[in-house]
Amino acid sequence: MPMRRVPLSIGLLLVLPLGVLAAAATVTAPAPPAAPRSFAKQEAPRRTDQPGSVLETNLLVTWYGNPWSGRMGILGRLDASALAEGLKKQAAGYAAVTNKQIMPAYELVAIIAQPQPGRDGRYRRRESRQVIDRMLQAARAAGFKLILDVQTGRSTVLDELSYLAPYLQQPDVYLALDPEFSMGSDGVPGRRIGTMRADEVNDAIAVLECVQDRYQLPPKVLIVHQFTTGMLPDKEKIWSSAALDIVLSADGFGSPALKRHTYSMVLRQHSLAFSGFKLFYIQDTDLLQPSQVLALTPPPAVVIYQ
Repeated sequence: MPMRRVPLSIGLLLVLPLGVLAAAATVTAPAPPAAPRSFAKQEAPRRTDQPGSVLETNLLVTWYGNPWSGRMGILGRLDASALAEGLKKQAAGYAAVTNKQIMPAYELVAIIAQPQPGRDGRYRRRESRQVIDRMLQAARAAGFKLILDVQTGRSTVLDELSYLAPYLQQPDVYLALDPEFSMGSDGVPGRRIGTMRADEVNDAIAVLECVQDRYQLPPKVLIVHQFTTGMLPDKEKIWSSAALDIVLSADGFGSPALKRHTYSMVLRQHSLAFSGFKLFYIQDTDLLQPSQVLALTPPPAVVIYQ
């Protein structure tokens, strides 16, 4: 598959060895369990033994949030040991009702939309590398994946992926985009629902394809969240990818009937390669059980709990 074009500044970040990036940030990202290739190697041959898809044979079950805020999700409501055991228990509920392998993950909101502009006027906060490192280490200790969720505020996807570049080089780190908090040049997070154009999603696809090819990584997952049709107004222009599993996740809390309607609505507008479904432990009424979630049409390949 031909390589997508990636802006030079992002391309340079992605091809620099991880140690250089980490040293520049005064933090060393934790090493993965087994490095796929030497990051310093300039012309590594393309691997031919990688599986073509994560989600064809795995069901990704994730817990969402940020450790600084219980309001943002379950990741901020439990400590480390309870977090890992709780997600394992939730994942086991799906193992009982599907033949797929269950792949648990933490979905960490790593770029957090803010109601105030901040020093640079971008209306977002970048989570510290220390916190991201800690979550990655905790995920690895439990045998989980880590998903980095991006709420851009008035920033851009490319700008935020430049900050997350050292982590995207890791084989067990995936990416999620949250258009609800994509505010363009004049919006304020929380005052209205944001909008993300296909070009920004395609920027993320190009970056992930580039980093996978450069470091000979196994396939990654990209999740795009949605709960209104206006959040992704030109969704049909989002690229497909032979290298990535691209997921459209239906968000929004409420009754089972409302959640089923939202799921059908966002997929009917335009579906992507895989679908996802988000549940809310506190805000949902009559929380759907795993068997009910997997009875949706089509069955989701990603299930997220907030």
